[in-house]
Amino acid sequence: MKIGEAQKVYRQQLSLLRGQRRDYVNQQEENRKKMEKAQEKSDQLGVKFELSEEYLAREKELQGQIDALSGQIKKNEKVLEDLANQEMGIFNSVVAKQQGEAMEEYGEEMAKCLEIARRISRGDKVPAQDEKKLMEFNMEIYQMAKNMAAINMNKKHKEWDSLWGEEEEKEYEDSREVSENAEANVELPEGMEEVVK
Repeated sequence: MKIGEAQKVYRQQLSLLRGQRRDYVNQQEENRKKMEKAQEKSDQLGVKFELSEEYLAREKELQGQIDALSGQIKKNEKVLEDLANQEMGIFNSVVAKQQGEAMEEYGEEMAKCLEIARRISRGDKVPAQDEKKLMEFNMEIYQMAKNMAAINMNKKHKEWDSLWGEEEEKEYEDSREVSENAEANVELPEGMEEVVK
């Protein structure tokens, strides 16, 4: 199952569990109000009130249900936290890879521009697109290379082909999409198997 799907299922399950716990808490409050009313009646009649077994059993049963649901809620919250950490780890690794590739491309671009500057400074002829790339990369280096070319004007010159072939724009994957679609290492919560199918 994908991380995004697992998060959705666990959020649904968490919502259901919280709703069930809220219902039990409300039932517990109603049971306590009934006990208080019975206590008030006995006080008005001047009779000693002892909590009936029915109220006590109901209180114990409701508290047990609330505690069980609270445990399941904590477990699901932990799984959701783990899924978020897993997603963030994948997201960060994809971003780091993309940044590494971008830095590598930048380094290659810089090396080509410096080679063009060297060629220009020797007075060699380079394609106009290469000169343009150097100007866009760093105008100061371009101007220094042109000044050196003027000094080396009387030497033998070489004609060069472009250092750039046909360039394709590099497209990167959407990091968020990659992290949401990565496989999750969790199982479905109990009772939610049919939601995914």
